Amino acid sequence: MDLTLLRAGPVWFVQPAAAATDRGAGGPLETAAIEGVHERRGRELFGLCRRLGLDDDEAHDAVQETFLRMLAESARGLVIFDPEGWAFRVAYRLAMDQHRARRHARSAGDRLSKASTPDEIDPADRVAVWAAVDHLPPRQRAVLYLRYRADLSYDRISMVMGITANGARNDASVATASLRRRLAGESGFQ
Repeated sequence: MDLTLLRAGPVWFVQPAAAATDRGAGGPLETAAIEGVHERRGRELFGLCRRLGLDDDEAHDAVQETFLRMLAESARGLVIFDPEGWAFRVAYRLAMDQHRARRHARSAGDRLSKASTPDEIDPADRVAVWAAVDHLPPRQRAVLYLRYRADLSYDRISMVMGITANGARNDASVATASLRRRLAGESGFQ
Protein backbone atom coordinates (compact mmCIF):
# COMPACT_ATOMS: atom_id res chain seq x y z
CA MET A 1 0.00 0.00 0.00
CA ASP A 2 1.39 3.41 -0.97
CA LEU A 3 1.64 5.93 1.83
CA THR A 4 1.70 9.70 1.81
CA LEU A 5 3.25 12.10 4.28
CA LEU A 6 0.90 14.96 5.08
CA ARG A 7 1.96 17.93 7.12
CA ALA A 8 -0.61 19.27 9.54
CA GLY A 9 0.97 21.84 11.81
CA PRO A 10 4.19 20.59 13.34
CA VAL A 11 3.25 16.91 12.84
CA TRP A 12 3.73 14.77 9.74
CA PHE A 13 0.95 12.29 9.04
CA VAL A 14 1.16 9.15 6.95
CA GLN A 15 -1.81 8.42 4.77
CA PRO A 16 -2.56 6.09 1.85
CA ALA A 17 -1.40 7.60 -1.45
CA ALA A 18 -4.88 7.10 -2.89
CA ALA A 19 -6.25 9.63 -0.39
CA ALA A 20 -3.59 12.14 -1.43
CA THR A 21 -4.40 11.59 -5.09
CA ASP A 22 -8.09 12.16 -4.36
CA ARG A 23 -7.16 15.55 -2.92
CA GLY A 24 -5.17 16.51 -5.99
CA ALA A 25 -1.69 15.88 -4.51
CA GLY A 26 1.16 14.87 -6.78
CA GLY A 27 3.08 11.64 -6.73
CA PRO A 28 6.47 10.87 -5.25
CA LEU A 29 9.26 13.39 -5.78
CA GLU A 30 11.29 13.08 -8.94
CA THR A 31 15.07 13.03 -8.69
CA ALA A 32 15.20 16.48 -10.30
CA ALA A 33 12.93 17.87 -7.56
CA ILE A 34 15.21 16.42 -4.87
CA GLU A 35 18.24 17.91 -6.61
CA GLY A 36 16.42 21.24 -6.70
CA VAL A 37 15.86 21.13 -2.94
CA HIS A 38 19.55 20.32 -2.52
CA GLU A 39 20.58 23.27 -4.71
CA ARG A 40 18.22 25.70 -2.96
CA ARG A 41 18.60 24.51 0.64
CA GLY A 42 21.77 22.43 0.87
CA ARG A 43 23.83 25.24 2.35
CA GLU A 44 21.14 26.16 4.86
CA LEU A 45 20.83 22.52 5.92
CA PHE A 46 24.60 22.38 6.37
CA GLY A 47 24.48 25.63 8.35
CA LEU A 48 21.70 24.27 10.57
CA CYS A 49 23.72 21.16 11.33
CA ARG A 50 26.80 23.25 12.11
CA ARG A 51 24.75 25.54 14.39
CA LEU A 52 23.46 22.43 16.16
CA GLY A 53 27.03 21.53 17.08
CA LEU A 54 28.14 19.09 14.39
CA ASP A 55 31.61 19.49 12.93
CA ASP A 56 32.05 19.97 9.16
CA ASP A 57 32.29 16.26 8.35
CA GLU A 58 29.32 15.34 10.52
CA ALA A 59 27.26 18.18 9.02
CA HIS A 60 28.09 17.06 5.47
CA ASP A 61 27.15 13.49 6.41
CA ALA A 62 23.85 14.65 7.93
CA VAL A 63 22.94 16.62 4.80
CA GLN A 64 23.82 13.66 2.57
CA GLU A 65 21.79 11.34 4.79
CA THR A 66 18.84 13.74 4.61
CA PHE A 67 18.75 13.63 0.83
CA LEU A 68 19.35 9.88 0.72
CA ARG A 69 16.36 9.41 2.99
CA MET A 70 14.27 11.76 0.85
CA LEU A 71 15.21 9.76 -2.24
CA ALA A 72 14.51 6.43 -0.51
CA GLU A 73 11.14 7.57 0.85
CA SER A 74 10.17 8.92 -2.53
CA ALA A 75 11.20 5.65 -4.20
CA ARG A 76 8.93 3.83 -1.75
CA GLY A 77 6.04 5.87 -3.10
CA LEU A 78 5.67 8.39 -0.30
CA VAL A 79 4.51 11.85 -1.22
CA ILE A 80 6.26 14.65 0.65
CA PHE A 81 4.18 17.81 0.38
CA ASP A 82 6.84 20.17 1.74
CA PRO A 83 10.21 18.73 0.73
CA GLU A 84 12.20 21.66 2.10
CA GLY A 85 10.47 21.51 5.48
CA TRP A 86 10.85 17.74 5.51
CA ALA A 87 14.58 18.07 4.77
CA PHE A 88 15.11 20.55 7.62
CA ARG A 89 13.20 18.29 10.00
CA VAL A 90 15.26 15.23 9.04
CA ALA A 91 18.54 17.17 9.29
CA TYR A 92 17.54 18.45 12.73
CA ARG A 93 16.71 14.94 13.91
CA LEU A 94 19.96 13.54 12.53
CA ALA A 95 21.91 16.21 14.41
CA MET A 96 20.05 15.37 17.61
CA ASP A 97 20.74 11.67 17.06
CA GLN A 98 24.43 12.52 16.73
CA HIS A 99 24.32 14.41 20.04
CA ARG A 100 22.62 11.47 21.76
CA ALA A 101 25.18 9.03 20.37
CA ARG A 102 28.01 11.28 21.54
CA ARG A 103 26.45 11.59 25.01
CA HIS A 104 25.98 7.80 25.29
CA ALA A 105 29.56 7.18 24.20
CA ARG A 106 30.83 9.74 26.70
CA SER A 107 28.81 8.24 29.58
CA ALA A 108 29.96 4.73 28.64
CA GLY A 109 33.54 5.97 28.63
CA ASP A 110 33.03 7.57 32.03
CA ARG A 111 31.61 4.32 33.43
CA LEU A 112 34.50 2.31 31.99
CA SER A 113 37.11 4.70 33.37
CA LYS A 114 35.55 4.49 36.82
CA ALA A 115 35.36 0.70 36.60
CA SER A 116 38.94 0.34 35.38
CA THR A 117 40.47 2.27 38.28
CA PRO A 118 39.28 0.44 41.38
CA ASP A 119 40.39 1.58 44.80
CA GLU A 120 43.34 -0.36 46.13
CA ILE A 121 42.22 -3.09 48.50
CA ASP A 122 44.49 -4.16 51.28
CA PRO A 123 45.38 -7.84 50.68
CA ALA A 124 44.78 -8.54 54.39
CA ASP A 125 41.21 -7.25 54.04
CA ARG A 126 40.68 -9.45 50.98
CA VAL A 127 41.88 -12.51 52.92
CA ALA A 128 39.62 -11.60 55.86
CA VAL A 129 36.56 -11.29 53.61
CA TRP A 130 37.13 -14.65 51.93
CA ALA A 131 37.84 -16.26 55.32
CA ALA A 132 34.44 -14.96 56.48
CA VAL A 133 32.85 -16.36 53.30
CA ASP A 134 34.12 -19.79 54.37
CA HIS A 135 31.80 -19.59 57.41
CA LEU A 136 28.65 -19.07 55.32
CA PRO A 137 26.23 -21.90 54.48
CA PRO A 138 27.47 -23.96 51.50
CA ARG A 139 24.94 -22.65 48.95
CA GLN A 140 25.60 -18.99 49.81
CA ARG A 141 29.35 -19.62 49.81
CA ALA A 142 29.13 -21.23 46.35
CA VAL A 143 27.01 -18.39 44.92
CA LEU A 144 29.42 -15.74 46.19
CA TYR A 145 32.41 -17.62 44.85
CA LEU A 146 30.84 -18.11 41.42
CA ARG A 147 29.69 -14.50 41.26
CA TYR A 148 32.71 -12.63 42.59
CA ARG A 149 35.65 -14.97 41.99
CA ALA A 150 34.56 -16.76 38.81
CA ASP A 151 32.69 -13.64 37.55
CA LEU A 152 29.65 -15.61 36.37
CA SER A 153 26.29 -13.97 35.75
CA TYR A 154 23.35 -15.00 37.89
CA ASP A 155 21.86 -16.82 34.90
CA ARG A 156 25.02 -18.91 34.55
CA ILE A 157 25.16 -19.50 38.32
CA SER A 158 21.59 -20.77 38.17
CA MET A 159 22.58 -23.28 35.47
CA VAL A 160 25.68 -24.41 37.36
CA MET A 161 23.88 -24.86 40.67
CA GLY A 162 20.47 -26.00 39.40
CA ILE A 163 18.60 -23.08 41.00
CA THR A 164 16.79 -20.08 39.55
CA ALA A 165 18.62 -16.85 38.75
CA ASN A 166 16.43 -15.08 41.31
CA GLY A 167 17.39 -17.70 43.87
CA ALA A 168 21.07 -17.04 43.15
CA ARG A 169 20.52 -13.28 43.51
CA ASN A 170 18.71 -13.83 46.79
CA ASP A 171 21.46 -16.09 48.14
CA ALA A 172 24.10 -13.50 47.16
CA SER A 173 22.12 -10.71 48.81
CA VAL A 174 21.59 -12.64 52.06
CA ALA A 175 25.24 -13.75 52.10
CA THR A 176 26.49 -10.19 51.49
CA ALA A 177 24.32 -8.82 54.29
CA SER A 178 25.55 -11.56 56.61
CA LEU A 179 29.18 -10.80 55.71
CA ARG A 180 28.70 -7.09 56.35
CA ARG A 181 27.26 -7.74 59.79
CA ARG A 182 29.97 -10.26 60.67
CA LEU A 183 32.89 -8.17 59.40
CA ALA A 184 31.57 -4.92 60.90
CA GLY A 185 31.30 -6.62 64.28
CA GLU A 186 34.72 -8.27 64.14
CA SER A 187 37.04 -5.57 62.86
CA GLY A 188 35.21 -2.40 61.91
CA PHE A 189 34.77 -3.13 58.18
CA GLN A 190 32.04 -1.13 56.48
